[in-house]
Amino acid sequence: MMMNFFKFKQKKGLSLVALLFIVILVAGGLIWRTVKQQQTATRQRIERQRAAAQASSAAQQESSKKTPMVKTEPTIVKSAALDNYFTKNGFIGSVLIVKNNQIVLEKGYGYANAAQKRSNTPSSVFLIGSTEKALVATSILQLKEQGKLNLDDPIGKYYANFPNGQKIKLRNLLTHTSGLRGRAETFAEKTPAELLQEISNNGINTQPGQWHYMDDNYVVLANLVEKLSGQSLREYLQRHIFRPSGLQHTGFADENFFKRSDAANGYLKQHYLTDTQTERLPAFSQLYGVGDIYMDPGDMYRFDQALTSGKLISKEDLQTMWTPGSSSKYGMGFYNDPGLIINRGYLSGFSISNGFSHDKKNFIVLFSNVKDSNLSLGLLNGHILALLNAA
Repeated sequence: MMMNFFKFKQKKGLSLVALLFIVILVAGGLIWRTVKQQQTATRQRIERQRAAAQASSAAQQESSKKTPMVKTEPTIVKSAALDNYFTKNGFIGSVLIVKNNQIVLEKGYGYANAAQKRSNTPSSVFLIGSTEKALVATSILQLKEQGKLNLDDPIGKYYANFPNGQKIKLRNLLTHTSGLRGRAETFAEKTPAELLQEISNNGINTQPGQWHYMDDNYVVLANLVEKLSGQSLREYLQRHIFRPSGLQHTGFADENFFKRSDAANGYLKQHYLTDTQTERLPAFSQLYGVGDIYMDPGDMYRFDQALTSGKLISKEDLQTMWTPGSSSKYGMGFYNDPGLIINRGYLSGFSISNGFSHDKKNFIVLFSNVKDSNLSLGLLNGHILALLNAA
């Protein structure tokens, strides 16, 4: 009996040991599996981070190939008389003046950002407003030279339901003599096609021939550039205007424009030293083809050089561009004034004047970021021409 009890206790003890051993094995297996899972997750996370870092590095390298670093434009003052003239008249902005194809003044005046006390420099970029029309007009003349259009084509040839479409010629749109009623620029986002439809829906005011300066003429032409080239307007301008002209500080503006470290803010004179941005802009999509580009004065000069040298369009078409289409003296993107071939842009505090002499030797590029009713860029141009001729 005692023997049997002993055997039972021994057997029970062995069973407990075995059970404990099994429990330890199972627990150890679970711990091992958990550790392995954590190691695998850690390894996968590291691999993902490494892959992301490599992708980011590759993207940065590719981006640097597409958008190389640009040298800051130097300040050039070879004419103390011109420099003193701008200072004396309280000009705020950046200028580039050329006499006999030599830069005599390239300098910034006042603040690009008054709140940050950040000064205007030769490389400050400004919204160029309606001077963009010169780029669109150049594009239309390029398409003419490619045989894709004729200046006397009716707009109805390209847009069947356009109002008065058989009487309004492309030439009328270029010279602001179309008779369109037009539309108001608002803060709503619109596509180019929606802008075109709105212009079409609003119809006409008069028959073609009467001068009436209006952005909508060039909104229609910008749409036509896209239609005939098969490229977006931005892509077309980059390929056929920006690159051939060697533009270095030019691009298309959006709501992030004023966050740029080189961007000038547009001010009203009375708020220049108190507000960071004093005039609300229309939505940039509403400025399609007529004011959604930024530049510095140096790039405007580069465009002028490419244009006047015949690099962008033929010399014959340059004369077409500068031939007034009405008593206004406005040709296609430029006014043909006695002293200068000139275009201007005004947009929410920005006042832009870009002109060159008829012999293409003198250039006056004035970019102001303060709207000042007491300071006329037209009068400035006249005085600057006098100083250039007197020197």
